[in-house]
Amino acid sequence: MTTADVAPVSAPTFTKNLKKPDDAGHKKFLEDLNQKIDLLKKQNETVKSKIEKLGKHDPTRREDLKNQLNEIRDKQSEIKKSKKSVYEQLDALNDSIKKKVGNVKSFQTKVPFKSTEEVDQRVRELEIQIERGVRLVEEKKILQEISTLKRGRTQVEGVNEQQDAIERERTFYNELRKNVDDGENKRLSDEYELLNEELKTLLTDGAKQRDERNKLYDERTRIKLQLDEAFNTLRSSRDEHRKANDEYYTAVREARERRKETERLDKIKQEVEKREEVARQELELASLPAFEQEIILCDTLSAFLQGFVAKGNLPNGVADPTNAALNAATLEANSNNAPQGFVLKKKEDDEVYFMGGGKNKKKGGAAKVPKEKKSDILKLPLATMEDFFLVKVTVPTKISEVPATLEKLKERKDIYKAEQPKVTEANKKKAEEKIAAMTAAAEAEAAAKEQEKEVVTVQIE
Repeated sequence: MTTADVAPVSAPTFTKNLKKPDDAGHKKFLEDLNQKIDLLKKQNETVKSKIEKLGKHDPTRREDLKNQLNEIRDKQSEIKKSKKSVYEQLDALNDSIKKKVGNVKSFQTKVPFKSTEEVDQRVRELEIQIERGVRLVEEKKILQEISTLKRGRTQVEGVNEQQDAIERERTFYNELRKNVDDGENKRLSDEYELLNEELKTLLTDGAKQRDERNKLYDERTRIKLQLDEAFNTLRSSRDEHRKANDEYYTAVREARERRKETERLDKIKQEVEKREEVARQELELASLPAFEQEIILCDTLSAFLQGFVAKGNLPNGVADPTNAALNAATLEANSNNAPQGFVLKKKEDDEVYFMGGGKNKKKGGAAKVPKEKKSDILKLPLATMEDFFLVKVTVPTKISEVPATLEKLKERKDIYKAEQPKVTEANKKKAEEKIAAMTAAAEAEAAAKEQEKEVVTVQIE
């Protein structure tokens, strides 16, 4: 979606001839109608009360049935008391089962593994990742996760034991339940239901004055018809007033919705412009040549090491005492030629050399082998060593290793230059894919919001 795709919305309009309904007049009409309805309701309640009073009959059988029902309830209560301990045991088992089930569910929501095999499988996967090689930070995270998984393995084993305990308690609960449900209790329940149904029949069919009851029924029907008419008038009046209100407030709402739509489209336009600017910057950044920093770093390190390749600066394995002072001076001079950001370590102690034996030595005696020239040791700052790591070149520790290091830097630079077009094109393609994904996600989100808006509109209608 681009800024050109955002359709303009017309300015909010409102129907001038649409008037707001008369709420005060409608309210007065409803009050008068409700007073009439209340009067009819009172008349209906009076007739209903008279009908209820005509429902008297001989209470002998009714009282007998009540006594029998009370006796059955007493027997059921005694049976329940005799098995109170069993019921208490059933309740205790039920509470224990619920508690254990709750603990298992709570643990399963926290730990995504259901068995120790799944935990072991995850630990093996993490260990394989470490063996294949990862960064130090990622390795620490993986080791921490492995430690957590091993600690949680015992908890997973505890969950399995809890589930076994739940099954055992459920089996015991069912066996106890079978002992409680005996035949005597069921027989009393069936007898109670039969007597209760007979009592209800007596209460229903005990009318003594059927003629008077019919007259009251007719009167009640007449009042009901008047009430129905009043309620129909009430409903129709409310419907008409509601319809008028709906038309009025629909027009108001539509005007408000137009304003909201205008604001929404303005916001969408701003978001599209912002997204286009981000995409432009992303593509511009991806189009920069790849490995530019590494190539510059190779040149910088090469220029820095060139200072150590000066004549007389590389030892031949045996130190020359006549050149010791010259070599030290050359090293100090080279340190001044180091590029900005690099610092050479300076030797504080003087270089000392020893030659052959003195006058008192026997003729033909071998001269002492001179020590390795100390100036051959090359000490570099930590920042310089890190630069070698960045370009994947071994850090030289001796001045004699400088030529090989220079050659390696040249090789790395050639590799970077050879790979530069391909990697640059890949970065550009990746940026284009990222921009396409961002655009697709934004369009999908806009479509989802539009669909949600349509669903809400349909529900309101």
